[in-house]
Amino acid sequence: MFLSDDLTTRLDQSQAEALALQGEVQALRAELEETNRGVVALYAELDEQAEQLRHATQLKSRFLSYMSHEFRTPIGATLSIARLLLDHVDGPLTAEQERQVRFIQSTCEEFSVMVDDLLDLAKIEAGRLDVSPAWFEMM
Repeated sequence: MFLSDDLTTRLDQSQAEALALQGEVQALRAELEETNRGVVALYAELDEQAEQLRHATQLKSRFLSYMSHEFRTPIGATLSIARLLLDHVDGPLTAEQERQVRFIQSTCEEFSVMVDDLLDLAKIEAGRLDVSPAWFEMM
């Protein structure tokens, strides 16, 4: 009888432990499911933000392209007028006038290079220009 009571006690303890472990498993399962829902929500948010970023990048590229093209016309016109003035087509310039026209010309040329660089950047971002690495010497 004593052996039977001992076995019954052990069985009761084992069942209690199994029940406790089952409760822990259920709690862990619930926690895991909650974590998974959080991960899924984060992925959805990341996907949405990635789409917004792609859209913003497209808008930026289009803006750079349009803006660059819109700047080219006045830059070209200003450079042409500066060249005509420096060629003395309308008569001679004073030294100060020539200095100022050369400043206008050099500024427009620098601005033109920047606009070309912006256009190249927009083309690269749009996938319409391939970049090829090349060796060059720095001065």
